[in-house]
Amino acid sequence: MLSELDLTVINCLQLHPRATWRQVGDVLEIDAVTVARRWRRLSETGAAWVIGRPAAHQSPESCLAVVEVHCVSGGALETARLLAHWPHVLSVEHTSGNYDLQLVVAVANMASLSRFLLEGLGGVAGIRATRTHVVTQMFRQGDQWELNMLDAAQRARLPAAEERHPARAHVLDDTDRQLILCLGEDGRQSLSELSARLGLSLSTTRRRLDALIAQEDLILRCDAAQSLSGWPIAMWLWARVDADDQHTITSLPRKIPGLRVCLSVTGSESNLVLALAARSMREVPLVEARLAAAAPRLRVLNQTMVLRSLKRMGRILDDAGRSVASVPMDIWAEPGGVR
Repeated sequence: MLSELDLTVINCLQLHPRATWRQVGDVLEIDAVTVARRWRRLSETGAAWVIGRPAAHQSPESCLAVVEVHCVSGGALETARLLAHWPHVLSVEHTSGNYDLQLVVAVANMASLSRFLLEGLGGVAGIRATRTHVVTQMFRQGDQWELNMLDAAQRARLPAAEERHPARAHVLDDTDRQLILCLGEDGRQSLSELSARLGLSLSTTRRRLDALIAQEDLILRCDAAQSLSGWPIAMWLWARVDADDQHTITSLPRKIPGLRVCLSVTGSESNLVLALAARSMREVPLVEARLAAAAPRLRVLNQTMVLRSLKRMGRILDDAGRSVASVPMDIWAEPGGVR
């Protein structure tokens, strides 16, 4: 387990990923040097990290998909390690149940998703079968989940959130894309580092970064090794809910503290996918009971446990879920494995 101070620093960055150390120190009432030293240790050990990722609405055709992968006997680990280095595969998890691996995949359009599945995954010898669920609506994403370590007074001292003006189907140029990829390596890179890498002036870099954040073309998030965060258990629920029950779905994050992801999907009998975290295995039935009480009309069709997370949003993870390497989330490139 991380210390309470570590967890509160992480919680601050979950809410404001590029806050200055002075701002975080003011929230926690400690000096900025202490905060910076804590974060440096967390970052260097892979216990926590900040990344920037492209949003899912880069064009009307861009899509996100959850892909279940059935591997040949004994081939799951080798296949998982291979897929973890593909830029379009944002996350890789080893799961229980009928499928060995679960992937979160982002591509530019449906044609790219088809090439990814047919030519990319279809060319991997260790894969026996796949099942794809295309995401049609995102009610909650992992970027929005937090540790809830801060009290009301601390939250009140946080810097005000930047004003957002989501841009639908906003076309990004090559510089915007390179800026997003740079932040995928480290979401807290300074403006001077970014401007040097991109060959831009400081003011231009600041203007472009502010615009990407304001238009929600760039999503910044702070993650922590799940095994160290106090929420070591992860599971996925595949469910079906009536189309007119959207209010129940949107209220779930307030009622289920461990709800990390809630996605509307198409492609199978399930039309809703939930990712939940729990503090222990003994808490799993309680989470299920809370979900049943919060959404009595929701029918759970299947449940899988995450046995190991090998990649999360562009970060390769070790057995304990610590970050050990970064893979560029270049969703605009030719789909992984396709030549």
